[in-house]
Amino acid sequence: MSKITFDNVIGYEGIKSELMQIVDMVKNPEKYKALGACIPKGVLIYGDPGLGKTLMAEALIHETGLNCSMVKRTSKGTNIADEVIRAFHYAKTNPPYIVFLDDLDKFANKDKRHPNAQEYITVQACINEVKDKDVLVIATVNEMELLPDSLTRSGRFDRKIRVMPPTINEAEEIVRHYIKGKHLAKDVDVSDIVKMVDTQSCAILETTLNEAAIYAGWEGCDRIRMRHIVEAVLKLQYKAPADYIVASDEDLQKYALHEAAHLVVAESLVPGCVGLVTVRSRGRGTEKGFTHLCKELDRRPHHIMVSLAGKIAVEMRFGGWASGCQHDLSKATSTLVDGIVNSGTCGYGLLEPTNRSTSNHRDAMVEVAVAAELERYTMLVRDILIRNAGALGRVTEELKKKNYLLFSDIQRIKAECGIETTHVV
Repeated sequence: MSKITFDNVIGYEGIKSELMQIVDMVKNPEKYKALGACIPKGVLIYGDPGLGKTLMAEALIHETGLNCSMVKRTSKGTNIADEVIRAFHYAKTNPPYIVFLDDLDKFANKDKRHPNAQEYITVQACINEVKDKDVLVIATVNEMELLPDSLTRSGRFDRKIRVMPPTINEAEEIVRHYIKGKHLAKDVDVSDIVKMVDTQSCAILETTLNEAAIYAGWEGCDRIRMRHIVEAVLKLQYKAPADYIVASDEDLQKYALHEAAHLVVAESLVPGCVGLVTVRSRGRGTEKGFTHLCKELDRRPHHIMVSLAGKIAVEMRFGGWASGCQHDLSKATSTLVDGIVNSGTCGYGLLEPTNRSTSNHRDAMVEVAVAAELERYTMLVRDILIRNAGALGRVTEELKKKNYLLFSDIQRIKAECGIETTHVV
């Protein structure tokens, strides 16, 4: 196993502190025994793929200085149960020792939850055999719900550590780490990078920056420019192809106006929330463009109004019925329905009853309430767009020319044109 230390884990200071406690207990057991403390029976690190769980586990293992056997399913034909038995037998006869079960939720090779799988029964039995031995069990897991509760309970895994996606500050630290040693042009803005990417995966951040370096090399550039990074982000994270096709100038005007409206309404409701807007489509679908939020919209009305904004702006400008807005309209409607039937936003009389045998009359009342609320939110969105017509026009024109705008571009336009903050009751 490679010599990875906690210095290789960028950010996640709280998690590193928890893991360093384990290291200290391994290296200085007497001070803990004097207090009546025992080392946790097992350490389980869980969270979404790509967040560095294996890296954290390897750092923990290296820092303890103990010998280790790693068990990981590498193919469908692997007899994982036999490998588990061998690893635990060796650990039991050569303490102190670590058994590392990487991607434990993949040990049983089935698609659905399978708590009675032989592989998990074997793991449980082996952990029971070493409970009084000087053996530390470490496991990483992507999907906790696939594991039997009996396996993950205290006594088998006393310390369970959840790894969450990096925060904005952690993501910026990760980006700065990965760009070390890369030749960057002066126009590269780390803050823009962080705000336009999906920070759900540290692995994606690393791959994206490497792809940008490849683009620069292919073009014969001696520096990585911001446009190389943007292209890598659009391709890898958003599946937005570079060879997007716009049928006509009028279509481009509509696409740009649509996304500009999403941006203006979002920034009016939650200033500083838009990290990227583009007229490039995700994949080859009918939605021509998208807006990425770097700050969450935490209220239901905000989600509804931002969803409706593109459709309303195009219809205000061109008249008729705006096409290609089905996804936005469906999202706004489903959010409204959720508020009405689950939260009582239009009165408790329309709440979803415990018994789902609802009458046609109640369903009709819900439909009327949804239609009325859609009209009300439409008027609120129209008002925001009219009051911020200058910013709407500027964003539309710059999108037509450049095809994307970054956080810094948006803040510049706001400083020049202004976007009034709107408070929705």
